[in-house]
Amino acid sequence: MTPSRLDATGHVLLRIARLLLGAGADSAHVHQRIETLAGQLGIEVQFFTGSERLLLMIASEGTYRTRVGHALGVMGIDAGRLVAVDEVVTALGAGRLDVEAADARLAEIEAHRSGYPDWIVVLAVAATAAALARLFGAAWPVVGAAFGAGLVNALVRLWLGRRGVLPAAVAALTACASGACAILPLRLTGDDPTLALVAAGMILVPGVPLINGIRDLVQGHAAIGLGRLANGIVIVLAIATGLSLASLIGGAAIPVSLQTTNLPIGWDVLFATVCALGYALVFGAPLRAIVPILLCGALAHGLRTTVMALGGDIALGTLLGAFAAGLMASQVASRVAAPWTVFVFPAVVAMVPGSYAFRAMIGGLQLMRPGAENAVALLTATASALIGALVLTTAIAIGLLVASALHAVPLRRT
Repeated sequence: MTPSRLDATGHVLLRIARLLLGAGADSAHVHQRIETLAGQLGIEVQFFTGSERLLLMIASEGTYRTRVGHALGVMGIDAGRLVAVDEVVTALGAGRLDVEAADARLAEIEAHRSGYPDWIVVLAVAATAAALARLFGAAWPVVGAAFGAGLVNALVRLWLGRRGVLPAAVAALTACASGACAILPLRLTGDDPTLALVAAGMILVPGVPLINGIRDLVQGHAAIGLGRLANGIVIVLAIATGLSLASLIGGAAIPVSLQTTNLPIGWDVLFATVCALGYALVFGAPLRAIVPILLCGALAHGLRTTVMALGGDIALGTLLGAFAAGLMASQVASRVAAPWTVFVFPAVVAMVPGSYAFRAMIGGLQLMRPGAENAVALLTATASALIGALVLTTAIAIGLLVASALHAVPLRRT
């Protein structure tokens, strides 16, 4: 392979890796994908993932090159882009695309936003917020307020995001605006707005980066795992700040200790399915993946609620729910041309303990106030919420890791 050809191949490999990481793939999958593709193309590679950039060392027939990739940027979830890049990788490895054609296709994928029309995304966010509130046991007026907050949430986030506002600022401003809109209507009805506020914050929580951060740490990719976790924590802190401002505006505070009730299993499965549909549309999942996503979401949340109804704790239920959804997603991915994370992430994000995380942040902010009353009780509640957030997020990540390991996921899947 000529030096110029080797350079072009290295450029494409780095671009694939960056797009996969940005679209929601974990580091272990990206390493596996890049190393296998390099073998198919007849070159040797050493691939390194950092918290900010990627490094690729490539060799072929005595020619060596070292390339440093562009900055990684925000790593969230874009199921449509994940599927599109996976198709390019498969075609390039099979010889149906050459390096130049693959690079052109990747440029198109990177330049164009995948997903559904804005009005569908706005309605999906609103429906997800309402379903989350109902899953927490909220009364119907509160569910209606959560739906309105979700509409405001989606519109503000789209408007700010397209103006290049930093993600943390987007999260804080969106949480403030949607939280205030959740509180104000309920001031007229006299209903407690807490669960509407919680739902308005939950739909902003960066669940996929937090889950992937833990998966990366467990799989030995510490730098990028810590980077993802740090980014997620900053976003959660921004959400907590925005909700605190909304509480001041509306005159209603989120308690650090929050008791929620589980719905009967039938209603729980129904509203969990609505959440899975909403997240599937927000994440840009292809149409052929929608029904499997709904089934995975119903299974994951329904199993968690069943375990809790039988006397198990929420951590065990979350672990088993994520494990079951991961197994189902792996089975479906072997029959549908899409990576398995396309099916499983929209299904399990509703179980991400966002309310625990930003209630812990709110508790921390309250502890900083001089002369905080009941400091011991507040400290205990804050620590409990923080531990709950860590344990439940880890349970989801471990459940997915075990499911993928048991199923021996082939390369076609993420």
